[in-house]
Amino acid sequence: MSAFDKVIGYEKEKEELYQLCDMAKNPEKYAALGVKLPRGILLHGVPGVGKTLMASALIEEMGRVCYTCRKDKANDAFVDTIRGVFAEAKAHAPAVIFLDDVDKFASDSDSRNPEELIAVQSGIDEVKGSDVFVVATANNIRELPYSLRRAGRFDRILEICPPNRREAVEIVRHYLADKKVAGDVTAESVARLMDGNSCAALESVLNEAGIYAGYENKAEIGREHIVRAVLRDIFEADESVNEMSSSVKEEVAFHEAGHAVAALAFDAEGVGLISVRPSKSDARGVTQIFKGENYFGSYDRMHERVVALLAGKAAVELKYGRLDVGAGSDIDRASAIVQRFITDYAASGFALFHPDNHFNLTSDPHDDRIITERSAMLARCYEEAKEVLRKNWAFVERVAAALVERDTLVFEEIAELRRESAA
Repeated sequence: MSAFDKVIGYEKEKEELYQLCDMAKNPEKYAALGVKLPRGILLHGVPGVGKTLMASALIEEMGRVCYTCRKDKANDAFVDTIRGVFAEAKAHAPAVIFLDDVDKFASDSDSRNPEELIAVQSGIDEVKGSDVFVVATANNIRELPYSLRRAGRFDRILEICPPNRREAVEIVRHYLADKKVAGDVTAESVARLMDGNSCAALESVLNEAGIYAGYENKAEIGREHIVRAVLRDIFEADESVNEMSSSVKEEVAFHEAGHAVAALAFDAEGVGLISVRPSKSDARGVTQIFKGENYFGSYDRMHERVVALLAGKAAVELKYGRLDVGAGSDIDRASAIVQRFITDYAASGFALFHPDNHFNLTSDPHDDRIITERSAMLARCYEEAKEVLRKNWAFVERVAAALVERDTLVFEEIAELRRESAA
């Protein structure tokens, strides 16, 4: 059994790690080609995606003695620890040094060149030519100076992203293997609810769902337990909506239905969950809209998201003929995307192109023009949102009514309501 079997999914990333293992185990094969093992690899990504697990699998598979360094001491003592780790590894080469959460090594320092990271750079330089391989993990690569990240220190930098839908299905299936679940719980349905979240979040939600089932003396974990866990752990949604009046609940239901129906007009599988449960972030409800794997590479997908964000406000105003005062955060998010269209992507021409602007409008000579164009683009997207909802109003009404009755809807229930609306 390979150490990499512990890592579910991430086939492309594991292939790159396999290459490094092959080089470490068969140096003569590569030496014949005039190449050698890179000096180190830096794995980075948001917390919980499995960076440490992958790094540990790489180290185990390499079969070398490993010296691990984590921030567990005050600054001065920790600098001595870093130096000692590199000295030990050099003395016992071939070896591996594991720098876990290297971006936290200088967390207590305000210096632009913290001594801890200088010690790491010096250590990497000191072991050059000593057959010492350096593996590091970081949550935020921007916290590390370029002098440390450059080739010659970390020759390979590998970003570990949250699992995509296919990988999430594999991970969920792995976690479900030792749990008793009801027939309405499938790896595919859970992965849909967890779209875009880390492996750690997947595991935590399934465990939380099991706690709910056990407390209710159930023999199996049902879909309702998983939905509760997702709402609590991922969206920080309140357990109940009992304090909400019926009129407010209906308004929130139409707001969330507007988001969902607009998103589904662009992507038939674009929504995983809708709820009228308020969240700790002061949002009055939740609509889980998928971004898709190519979201950041597609103007159309980002434009559709702006329309879906504005559709909550549009639905309330179409239904009641009054201003939706609960749409402030949606407008902020939509405005931020439109701002990028104008200043980063030149969607309104190169005269307004200014990639470093990012809402710092006070120092830009084009301030008024950018503000005017942003407002005009948002207004066009808002009119588009209203038009989409008008064409699908029967669906909006059905979703809102179901939310008032049930509080929360998942994809399968939403799809059924859509079929009924089209009949």
